Amino acid sequence: MQAPVCRDCFAGTLRGDAMPTGSEEVVHGLPTYVAHPNTGTTPLGTVVLLTDAFGWKLRNTRALADAYAKRVPCTPPPPAWRKHLTTLSLAPTLLRFLFRTRQAVAHPRVLAFLTALRTASPSTPVGVAGFCWGGLHAVLLTHDVPQNKVTVEGAEYPLIECAFTAHPSLLSFPGHIERVARPLSVANGDDDQYMGKGKMQTLVRILEGKNAEVGSEGRHEAVVYPGAKHGFAVRGDRADPKQRERGEQSEEQAVRWFQRWFERGEGRA
Repeated sequence: MQAPVCRDCFAGTLRGDAMPTGSEEVVHGLPTYVAHPNTGTTPLGTVVLLTDAFGWKLRNTRALADAYAKRVPCTPPPPAWRKHLTTLSLAPTLLRFLFRTRQAVAHPRVLAFLTALRTASPSTPVGVAGFCWGGLHAVLLTHDVPQNKVTVEGAEYPLIECAFTAHPSLLSFPGHIERVARPLSVANGDDDQYMGKGKMQTLVRILEGKNAEVGSEGRHEAVVYPGAKHGFAVRGDRADPKQRERGEQSEEQAVRWFQRWFERGEGRA
């Protein structure tokens, strides 16, 4: 497992001045921020945001959910999986956060929410977008295991059509990537605080190999953004033109990914 946190997790302002346009609702038992597509548009599916340590109330996260909702279009809810981090008394807060949100505790909650979501409307495509802490869970959801499937009226459905993750953390290499089966798109810097160059190169190599095995160049993808800092997809420094550009590019990457798998229905293959 990689180092749990880096300084860039607590910095950056990309979308920090945006005014969220969604609403807070209780969805399948969890308080949730629900973003809405433009009036008159029909959502292609639902995208669930698996947020970073700052959680579902962070303005940056809500602004990103709004962007997905309008651009895909979709209805992306970032649920309150756990209490978010604060920048006060960082070290003890971080330790409590990591204990409360360890995989054995948090992932069953993720599975329960997605199972309820999928069961309620099995024909609606579902995708996940995971950032930092949420990236681990996004990757786990792509594995071909029984808990990532649901049966409704005798028909079996995957919990998700596809997954997107930016600057994921807490991944185990190479195992978590070797078990990827559902379509996965990864956005990361070339020398991320967590992965470093070596692990990112391993991730790229494994996903390229999986594409070759199924005769597809695009079932999985990994886009490397030179110079991108950890957190760039959600909280990149807008005063830095390169970081702002990288954040906008990763948003475009995610939008295209969800549009592709939702529109074509390829995620069930």
